[in-house]
Amino acid sequence: MEDTPQPEELQLGDSFAQILTETTQSLVCVLDREGRIRLFNEACERATGYTRAEVLGRPAQDFVIPSEEREAFSEFLAFVWRTGTSSPQVGHWRTKDGGRRLIAWSNRLMGDTGLVTTGIDLTDRESNRDGALEGDPEAKLIEVSRVANEHKALRRVATLVASEASPERIFGSVSAEVARVLQVNATAVVRYVGDGTAEMVGRHNRDSADVMALGTRLPLDDDSALAQVARTSTPARIDDWAGGSAAERFRYGYRSTAAAPIVVTGVLWGAVAIASEQPLPPDTENRLGDFAELVSLAVASAQARTDLIASRARLVKAGDDQRRRLERNLHDGAQSRLVSVALQLRVARASLQRRPEAVPDLLAEAARELDAGLADLREIARGLHPAVLVDHGLAFALKALAERVAVPVTLEVPDERLPEVLEATAYYIASEALTNVAKHAEATRATITIARDGAVLRCSIADDGRGGADPAGGSGLLGLRDRAEAVGGTLSFVSPPGRGTTVVAALPLD
Repeated sequence: MEDTPQPEELQLGDSFAQILTETTQSLVCVLDREGRIRLFNEACERATGYTRAEVLGRPAQDFVIPSEEREAFSEFLAFVWRTGTSSPQVGHWRTKDGGRRLIAWSNRLMGDTGLVTTGIDLTDRESNRDGALEGDPEAKLIEVSRVANEHKALRRVATLVASEASPERIFGSVSAEVARVLQVNATAVVRYVGDGTAEMVGRHNRDSADVMALGTRLPLDDDSALAQVARTSTPARIDDWAGGSAAERFRYGYRSTAAAPIVVTGVLWGAVAIASEQPLPPDTENRLGDFAELVSLAVASAQARTDLIASRARLVKAGDDQRRRLERNLHDGAQSRLVSVALQLRVARASLQRRPEAVPDLLAEAARELDAGLADLREIARGLHPAVLVDHGLAFALKALAERVAVPVTLEVPDERLPEVLEATAYYIASEALTNVAKHAEATRATITIARDGAVLRCSIADDGRGGADPAGGSGLLGLRDRAEAVGGTLSFVSPPGRGTTVVAALPLD
């Protein structure tokens, strides 16, 4: 009997997806049809104690699925692969030391990629509650019921996230589910705008439908829970409003508030907040964290889809623009000269019998036009892909590029040859960045620095110009980002007004 081929580790080519998968606090795992693990992110490693090297290509049932849940797990896998239907779950994972972790899962079948699952580890929160309720069976029974309701709410939101529902729908669902689970009247999802305010993007209020409407801006100039989260990026609460500006805004009978941060790819994006007429339980702000994590996944997923659609649209438009430019250059340059050559040759042929003395001049003029046409074609070809880059490498090509720019350029570029696709990507990023410097920056000098940084080729183009570059203003920065991401890299820039612009591309060497 032949051994079943082991699946290769799933490679995340898209840089945004890779960063999101490794920085999120959620457990992200991808399984093939037989339940073998194809992807196991850092959060999974931390939760189970297994390294990805130990579990990749191996059946999940042999490692993280407890023996008592293997049969149910196999039935779950068969159902999802047979129907293609997402089936959110709450179950246990077995750790390397034999322990158990309680996990709330959402999942989705993604074609050849496999079954993509995202989970939230609920173990520590549940064990803390169990310890507090030891010796009180009635209270523990009430707590078990409450936890079950919370799990159901998380599963409903996770199902929406997995189905790629719109962020607005998820914000509203989170607000309603949090109000139901925590038994409060007012809940909100807010986005930190960056001007010292938070914008209401999701809300639920059982008492006053017109209070804090969507789009309302809340100032963060006080010591409210939202303001504390904005400053610290950690959960916060106010147990009793006694006065002050925030108390004036929350004058609808609420006594206590709590908020938990929504962090997207390592950056504070917003918060989930609640307000209650009664004192909130001690762990309320931490319980909000599970819902905030689901919101962060929804925001990141929606942003990734939006970025991908916009990137595709820009690439299509760039291709169309380049074709029109090439057509125009050929028509106005080489084509017109070649047409002139053809006409002059016809005139020379007609003059052979009537005015043979004019033929040498006509042929000489035709030769000059032909040379000019060939020069135009070479210039167009150079714009498509410089021959000097292929023949002599990146350092030589950038030196030739710098000599054609009106601004003095300092080069720090290694002489070594790099893979062709990386040389071309780095060259065009530097070329477009220098074009921006010459056209818009009002700079007196620029610097191009290219160096290896571990497994990454880091390309930096800096100037001392006026700064204030805006990607939405047609500066070409979005096109540079598309070019970097096309080879699995990333591109960022810093452009404070009056202090120049620095563009940095990180391109993977492998």
